[in-house]
Amino acid sequence: MADFQTIAQQFTEFYYKTFDENRQALGALYRENSMLTFENSPTQGALNIVDKLTSLPFRQVRHQVSTLDAQPSNEANGILVLVTGALLVDEEQKPMSYTQAFQLLPDGAGSFFVFNDVFRLVYSAVFTVNGQTGVICVLLCFAVGIANLISLPRLIWIFSVICLISSFVIIFVEIPLLLRICPTSSKFDTFIRRFETNYMRAAFYGILSVIQWLSLIFGSSSLVAAAVFLLLAALFYLLAGVKGQGFVGSKTLGGHGVAQMIV
Repeated sequence: MADFQTIAQQFTEFYYKTFDENRQALGALYRENSMLTFENSPTQGALNIVDKLTSLPFRQVRHQVSTLDAQPSNEANGILVLVTGALLVDEEQKPMSYTQAFQLLPDGAGSFFVFNDVFRLVYSAVFTVNGQTGVICVLLCFAVGIANLISLPRLIWIFSVICLISSFVIIFVEIPLLLRICPTSSKFDTFIRRFETNYMRAAFYGILSVIQWLSLIFGSSSLVAAAVFLLLAALFYLLAGVKGQGFVGSKTLGGHGVAQMIV
């Protein structure tokens, strides 16, 4: 098929333009035997696929295609299309990398439809380390915060309460999707959205760590464990910032972000 590259290019431009402007209209590109696998979640049939895409938890999205590769795929004159790129959803400032593969088949009327569609977000190794450390900080701050509320001397209670509150704040920092679900104030939302870069998160965890280290002035306690892991999280985010590596702070698209680790 001499024109497969042009067809793949035209399809890709049309698909993402339609996705970004009106996901409901994507139904015309699928058939009842079409299948979509979106972040490890399979869906079959045009109506079900449209329901899946329109139910994704964001209002706005913008795709940026980086690479496009195409090949003739079978004797039925199908076309295999592989796309890599980045996308931005709603208020998030950091683009999320993705890869998507399409199998296009002729529809018998001079056009093509999507027979297979596989979508995956691409996560960096540094994000995995940061995300796991963030989860540990949430659990550890909550546990030692509760445990030290009955500790002596009483001044350690203050640090215990701060540690306990920190665990809840960290959840919102690592999973900004919760800002759309939970009844939080606009001031709290603005505060949480300050931490959308690696350097800001490094500073956030660093400050929380210093506060817990200060508890040693009033006596030794298990709060030092929280201080250590908060410091590790700060160092991991600082390293990611120095290396210019991005992160995905939530499972905005239903993928394996920090939220997936928790639930």
